[in-house]
Amino acid sequence: MTQYSPPPGPPQYQVQQPQNYYQPPAPVARGLAIAALIVGIVAFFTSLIPIFGIIVALAAIALGITALIRRQPKGFAVTGLALGAVALVTAIIAALVVGVFTTAVVETAEEATAVTAAPVPDTNGSNTEQQDADAADQGTRDNPYPLGTTISSADWDVVINSVQLGADDAIAQANTFNQAATPGNQYIVVNATLTYKGADSAFANQVSFSYVDAGGNVSNSYDTVIVPPEPTLTMEELYAGASTTGNEALQIPIDATGVLRVEAGYFVDPVFVALS
Repeated sequence: MTQYSPPPGPPQYQVQQPQNYYQPPAPVARGLAIAALIVGIVAFFTSLIPIFGIIVALAAIALGITALIRRQPKGFAVTGLALGAVALVTAIIAALVVGVFTTAVVETAEEATAVTAAPVPDTNGSNTEQQDADAADQGTRDNPYPLGTTISSADWDVVINSVQLGADDAIAQANTFNQAATPGNQYIVVNATLTYKGADSAFANQVSFSYVDAGGNVSNSYDTVIVPPEPTLTMEELYAGASTTGNEALQIPIDATGVLRVEAGYFVDPVFVALS
């Protein structure tokens, strides 16, 4: 008698219960907060740089506010915001100080380079106010000052007493090494009185004379080596209040249709004086 075995059936599986796993919280975004902190630090250390400091400070404030709105870490965001605010105030104050200082420097430079002129005294009894108004419009190439006008800068008073045209003979007699004027040109002798008003002492050659023709071409005293008739103005030293009168020589075109340019010291505005 044989033992009966049931046919094999499908495998028996054990039902497993799902396991509960710990889910960590999602990471909190902090990029804007960190950026606010970094930019705030940069703004704090660059707040004394005009314009740039203001721009960086505003960027730090904007990043800090945005980070707080998006609920990013308050520590970084608030610190960056505070640094940006302090930097903004500092940058604005620095910009105002720089602006005031720059304005003062510009005004001082303008005063140092400005040139004024006193009109030649009128012996005919004409209106003094009209003279002053006319003098305010003079000193340009188109409307030069007349001879005898006192030209004043911060350090010098200059008066062109006379201009001798066609001074070739006088130049030849002044020094045997003086060469004749080149064809188409002539020598002129400028006689001027200089009064020094600045600090300590200065040399008369700080005041320069040149000729500008009708076409705008310039003839300088140093273009040609010329020894003018005595007395000369070249290297005389003056203390405040001292004056000197002397000659300067120039070689200019023979037609002499231009004007004399006078610079009453270094770095001052040039003015123009008629030749006669």
